[in-house]
Order: sequence, then structure tokens, then C-alpha cells
Amino acid sequence: MEKRTLPGTDLQVSPLCLGCWQFNDSKSTINWEGQTRETSKAIVDKCFDVGINFFDTAEGYAGSEEVLGYCLKGRRKDAVVATKYGFRSGPSTPPYSAAEIDEAVTRSLRKMETDYIDILQIHFPSFVKDMNETLTELNSQIARGRIRHYGFSNFGPKNLKTYLDGGFKPVVNQMGYNLLWRSVEYEVQPVCAANDISILAYSPLQQGLLTGKYSCLDDIPEGRRRGKLFGNKDEKNKLARHGQEGAETEMFEAVNKLKGICERNKLDMAAASLAWVFQQEAVPVAIVGASTPEQIERNSKIIKLSPEILKEMSDATQPVKDKIGKQLDQWATPDRCE
Repeated sequence: MEKRTLPGTDLQVSPLCLGCWQFNDSKSTINWEGQTRETSKAIVDKCFDVGINFFDTAEGYAGSEEVLGYCLKGRRKDAVVATKYGFRSGPSTPPYSAAEIDEAVTRSLRKMETDYIDILQIHFPSFVKDMNETLTELNSQIARGRIRHYGFSNFGPKNLKTYLDGGFKPVVNQMGYNLLWRSVEYEVQPVCAANDISILAYSPLQQGLLTGKYSCLDDIPEGRRRGKLFGNKDEKNKLARHGQEGAETEMFEAVNKLKGICERNKLDMAAASLAWVFQQEAVPVAIVGASTPEQIERNSKIIKLSPEILKEMSDATQPVKDKIGKQLDQWATPDRCE
């Protein structure tokens, strides 16, 4: 798999990054069933086999940093590792002071059994206590060799402008982006493109919706119906907390159109959906999860779409984009990604 240099860095990364939120050391969550360390290691082994060298985790992904460290023993130098600080004690975690950022880095280094982090990301803007203090501390962490670069995660246009004006030089901004969730295109993508900030697109397959495996609402696991694509008023979506009406009609119509486009052009729907993401401006990397090595094998076959097919896929999902509008946060209201 070809490697790409992230702008503003010397990091050579694969276009596919393994999202390690499911590295939970056999502990089940709302979205993922328990996954053993051995399964996680087999997935990481397969990543290296197919040329994937980029791994994304977070202190908020319970157990993930420890498991990733275990999986990378003896080959840390061959990997590019990104992690995030935030959510140390649940969704109500208060913002971090400089001392708490330093403590978070120390915890992550210990858990992953490494002496450096390639990219440290701020998980949400709400985790910043003081902007200037945070910038000073991040630069200090770089000077000390504990992190190589820093970036953002879930930073919308308001915060991007504020922090860039304040002297921050993030190399990435991790955002939810796929054919069914295109709100970054309104205001986030132009800012990132103008400032050489790479968008790391998470949920590029919208938790399996863009693989073609689900044909109706009842097929979709309840834990994957929490987002704003799904209505909050339906008893089937009790886990959702966003209070929105959703876009279920538009979403399923778009998915069926995408299936038709892929069938006519003899394309695997997941591969085509990933290719669409890769061919968008300022998006060099898509973050994919996996519960088996076979999923990594399938998703590693990167293809390139013609301009005609790209437009057809975009047109098919335009009604979903129009319905969702500029909302960036899939799960919560008010939007945390301002």
C-alpha cells in the first residue's frame, strides 16, 4: 500500500488507518462486543501484512491504548501512532490544565509502552481549559520529545478559526466524514484545505451502513442507531440522545441508490464508499475499524473512481446532506463540534 506524507510532518502513513476503539480487552461496549487481545493482535498483524502502518486510539477508549501497546511490541518503530486526550472520567470530563495534559501524555506513554506519540490530538474543544496555556504545553511536549506533532479532533469552523488565529498549528483534524455524513463540506473542509490540515475521516463506512449489509432499520444493531441519521422519537432508538427527527427516509433511499450504482459498475460498495472519501479535498486518510483480520484484508483493496461515478454517488446522497445540514456532531445536541 502506498504511503502518504501528512502535510506539515515527515510522517509517512498509509491511507487507511486502523481505528482502535474496539481494542477493549474482552470488555463489551454499546457499539462493540468484547474483543480479545489475541484477536486485536491478529488484526494488527494483518495491517502490517497489507501495508497499513497508521493506528489511532485515545485515552477515552477504555483499554485501547494498553492493547495497542501490546500489539505493537517489538515493532513500534514501524508504526505511526495517534492518540487523544479527553474523557478520562466519562463524558462530563472537565477541561485539561497544562499539568493535566502532561499527566495524560504520561499515562498514554505508559499504557502503550512507548517513549513518544506521533500525533497527540485534543479529543474535543471542550477539553481545553486555557487556549494559550494549552498551546504552550503542547509545544513543550514536542520540545521534550514526548510527542512529535499535535492535532485536533471534532473541531468545527468556529474553533478552527479561533485556534488558528491563536497560533496553533495542528497537522490533523479528525472528523466524521462519509457519503451519508457530509456536513464537514460546508465550513470545515475549506478551512482545513487552506491551512494544510489533514482531515482524518472517521466512520468512513458509517458503522457498516455503506457496506450494503443493512437493508432496513431492524437489521441495524441498536448501538449503531444512536446518531442523528436516525430519529430520536422511535422506541427502537432508545439509546439516542440528540432529540432530532433523523433522516431515515433519505438515508435508506440514498443507500439503495448507492447499491444500484455499485452493481451497475461492478464495484464493491464498501470499497467504492472508501474510495469516494479518499478522493475528497484534504482527506488523505480514512480511519476504519475491524473485528477480524479478514475485514482489514477486504478494506485494504483501495480503488479509484472515475469523476462520473464520484458525481453520481455524491448526487445520490445530496438529500441526506441537505437534511442534516451543518450539524457536525452525530450524537449530541447542542453540537459539541463548533
